[in-house]
Amino acid sequence: MSSLRSSVWVASTDGRWLEATLVNTSEDKFTVRFKDGEKVYSKDKHNFYLKNPPEVEGADDFLTLPNLDEPNILHSLRVRYGRGHVYSYTGKILIAVNPWKRVNIYSPDVMQKYVRGQTESPHIFAVAVNAYRSMLNDLNSQCVLISGESGSGKTESTKYVLSVLTVIGVSSQGNNNQRPTVADQIMLGNPVLESFGNAKTLRNHNSSRFGKWIEVVFDGSVIAGAGIKTYLLEKSRVVDQIEGERNYHIFYECCAAVASGVTCLKDLGLDAAHSFACTRTCTEVESRDDLAEFKETKAAMDKMGFKDSDQRSIFAAIAAIMHLSNVEFGEEIDWDGNSVATLDVKHPSIVQAAKLLKVTSFLFLSGSLDLREGLCTRIITTGRESMRKPETKSNATLCLQALCKALYEYASSVGEVQFMVAVLDIFGFESFAKNRFEQLCINHANEKLQLHFNGYSFLQERKLMESEGLEISKSDFKDNSACIALLEESWGFQATLDDVCKMPKGDDLVLLDRLSSEKSLKESAYLVIPKKKDGTFIIRHYAGDVKYTADGFCERNKDLLPGSAIELMKSSKDELFSSIFDKIAKEQEGGDGAKGRGGGGKGKQSKSVSAKFKNDLSELMGSINASGPHFVRCVNPNSSKLAEVFEEEKAVEQLRFGGVIEAVRMARESFPSRFTHEEF
Repeated sequence: MSSLRSSVWVASTDGRWLEATLVNTSEDKFTVRFKDGEKVYSKDKHNFYLKNPPEVEGADDFLTLPNLDEPNILHSLRVRYGRGHVYSYTGKILIAVNPWKRVNIYSPDVMQKYVRGQTESPHIFAVAVNAYRSMLNDLNSQCVLISGESGSGKTESTKYVLSVLTVIGVSSQGNNNQRPTVADQIMLGNPVLESFGNAKTLRNHNSSRFGKWIEVVFDGSVIAGAGIKTYLLEKSRVVDQIEGERNYHIFYECCAAVASGVTCLKDLGLDAAHSFACTRTCTEVESRDDLAEFKETKAAMDKMGFKDSDQRSIFAAIAAIMHLSNVEFGEEIDWDGNSVATLDVKHPSIVQAAKLLKVTSFLFLSGSLDLREGLCTRIITTGRESMRKPETKSNATLCLQALCKALYEYASSVGEVQFMVAVLDIFGFESFAKNRFEQLCINHANEKLQLHFNGYSFLQERKLMESEGLEISKSDFKDNSACIALLEESWGFQATLDDVCKMPKGDDLVLLDRLSSEKSLKESAYLVIPKKKDGTFIIRHYAGDVKYTADGFCERNKDLLPGSAIELMKSSKDELFSSIFDKIAKEQEGGDGAKGRGGGGKGKQSKSVSAKFKNDLSELMGSINASGPHFVRCVNPNSSKLAEVFEEEKAVEQLRFGGVIEAVRMARESFPSRFTHEEF
């Protein structure tokens, strides 16, 4: 047994890393001293890690640390955060810790230092400049991949990357006309995207509820165009939010604007946000001025070239959704003894919504299109003939919600900038008390990105070992391809969900039964069905096990807008609404998925939400794989949104989920200690 006096890290029973002094160690055990006494550990169950010297623990690149492991990475991150350093490197990965306060490191002068190469300190500006220079030097597209949990600062990081690209990529000739340049439009798009795509959640006051891939196209070194593609907008938020969360910002901004007398919204019939069912759960956000945000969004829409008529239609759709959220269906027994939905067509909310959507609330003429018919009946098509049948109260409510979600989805996408360094601002891995369909899609995307990240990190280490003339050993990095196979293969989860959704009586219970009985699914080590039947299933993701609640999976995967509602909106006197819903009708035309609420007929099956998302994800990964990647891992240091508070358990969980610890492990396998020749 040898006697030592080294500072070490030891894992506690609750997963925290504790600092101690190593007293002695033998072949099968070791002894450490804490402040309150000594403790002996068995080496077959525990391990210790040497603590880095104080002189180097604040290093700005963690791969330069003598001891490269989880507790030392975490400690150095905490030390740097305590010293006011928001950014750190782990090799080519930038770790960005949300300061939860304003910090004076984003001024034009600071940006120019990075553009001119006058500093190499870790910064989001440095990542953007490096991506731009790599594009010019390598003659290849680049992408900046920004990920992290809600509240970690992804949206702000995206804006900083775009601000650098729009400064560095502007032609020196300037802009001699009054129209905004492409660079201007890229930055003007930020407030519009935030108003329509962000919301207050329990974790974050300005949470992006969709993923976005932003391309900045260059002709040589000058910006030539830009484009935005969005992924998986959380449409369910439009009609329902949990206690303490808000709907999308734009709803509250419109209410604030009406209250202040903004003339362009005077005919919308809006009142305070608490007057509407879809916005009354939580009406205010600390430190957010909804009126000021509306003015910024409206000004941006004007400068970006949104037509006045389109803006009127967009705001009319927002107001119509709010009025429709106050609609309640009645119920009566029809001549056949069936319970059917009823609607008070004289209710102020119905009258106002019909006015805004430019449809009729009620007509006595048989066969005419009106709001009551669109919501309370379904279209049954047989051959060339069709008829309307009264709908139940529950189905009428679903129809109303589907209409609201469709209105918002399409209204919020009108006028996107369609003009390459690309920036991906994607939702981070999510695991809540109750996880639903949206969380599975989000985690599916993160599985794909993690596989790409792991593969790229391994290849970087392989190149380094080759350059040093070292023998390349077989890699054992954590491979999550089997989990992706469970989600994507023809025998996997998404295909099974789609099969259930096509069944006449397929529902969430049938889905659970299929998950627990299908041989191929049962054989997967990444799917677990709890012995206690509680309506849940577990998927073992790379970041940890997540229990999903099956309730609502089938309905959200179908997400079909009923044919009766489509026909209603096609009859709208508003050109934008009628054209949008005419397009939707053509997409669903002949699809079996439209049966039951109208659409009928035989033909090509309408794609499910998960199938569309899988295709979009495949296209996204194709773009990423064709580009040189630059990784930014955003970290939320605490759950309380407080400055200068660093919660170790929360931070290390995010480092694990973001693949940083795995990348460090791969680096440690090749070079456990890293010194330059000069330092050695």
